[in-house]
Amino acid sequence: MFYFLSKTLFYLLTPAGWVFLALLGTVLIRQPRVKRRFALAALVLFWLFGNSQLVNEGLRIWEVPPAKLMPKAAGAPPRVAVLLTGGMINTLYEPQPLRPVFSHEADRAQQALWLYQTGRVQAIIISGGIGTLPFTTPGAVDEGEMVRLFLQRAGVPQAHILLENQSRNTYENALYSARLLRERFGTTDCVVVTSAWHMRRAVGCFQKQGLRVTSWSAGQLTERPSRAWGAYLLPAEKAFYEMQLLTRELVGYLMYRVTGYL
Repeated sequence: MFYFLSKTLFYLLTPAGWVFLALLGTVLIRQPRVKRRFALAALVLFWLFGNSQLVNEGLRIWEVPPAKLMPKAAGAPPRVAVLLTGGMINTLYEPQPLRPVFSHEADRAQQALWLYQTGRVQAIIISGGIGTLPFTTPGAVDEGEMVRLFLQRAGVPQAHILLENQSRNTYENALYSARLLRERFGTTDCVVVTSAWHMRRAVGCFQKQGLRVTSWSAGQLTERPSRAWGAYLLPAEKAFYEMQLLTRELVGYLMYRVTGYL
């Protein structure tokens, strides 16, 4: 039930949801004065959430910056990276047996591969299942399996990759990965690899499971502030997309706090 409610409420508490509700008000409300207010609200919200500089400042505050370079791993227990799925593979594209079709969060997989190739970690847990209806399209590609195949073809031995495909959200990522870390690797230490905007919630969930976490952020969205005045005035679709991510993550973080997942 929490899974279903979280997915539904997330949308209504995001910029797209707010603009949608404001536009819906302009259609459903009959009084001209109230209708104009809803239209104005939709316009202001669209400009506000499409402001590149405002969104970039929010990302700068929220995102976890790249970690300092850790020394190479040595000895036992092994140092393990936990790679969280979500957006690395285009799961709705026709499956490609010889190569994955990467998506907007592909840097997560690239960072995990780099950690292994440079000897910073000795094993990789890929954590994330396909999900359940109605939030998963029937026939969607198994992202975790595709990432596993990618890592293998990039040179990571199959014995050093473990696929955890039960979890449907960040809390379950931490829950099931913690079990694997203790049972299969005999450790409570891990390197969490996920997007910078998602790292705070991920680290909180993993620490809640009694793990010592090193964060390794991927896909930084924060940019250097622009001096172009147009960036302050004209809404940008990229900013709207990033604000959608940021707001959804803030709502998710607060919900996890309330439910005791953090």
